[in-house]
Order: sequence, then C-alpha cells, then structure tokens
Amino acid sequence: MQSAQTIQQCIQTCQQISAQLRNMANTEPDPMAKNKLIEGAHHLALCIEECNFSLQQIQSGMA
Repeated sequence: MQSAQTIQQCIQTCQQISAQLRNMANTEPDPMAKNKLIEGAHHLALCIEECNFSLQQIQSGMA
C-alpha cells in the first residue's frame, strides 16, 4: 500500500500548490499573469482528479 500513500501525499501537495496559485491569482493585477495562474491551478485540478482515480483503483485492488 506504499504506492497509495505516495499518491495521497502527492495529491495533498498538488492541492496546496493549486490553492497557492489561486491565491496568487486573486492578488495579481496583470490580467494575463492572473489568467496563467488560474490556468495552472486548473491543470493541477485535472491532475488531482486523475490521481484520485488511480488511488481508488489501487485501494479497490483493481490496479
């Protein structure tokens, strides 16, 4: 189950970074930079979703 723990830790780190990017975007005056920060947070959200799927597969014994 070591891989499940590793994935969960990665998910938590990505969630923290995504939140940081959104916070940065909220204070960014440059619209283009703000958009890129939001886009980065969105990409991390997609990665988190895929990692959650992998984690569920591992935990259910299907991987």
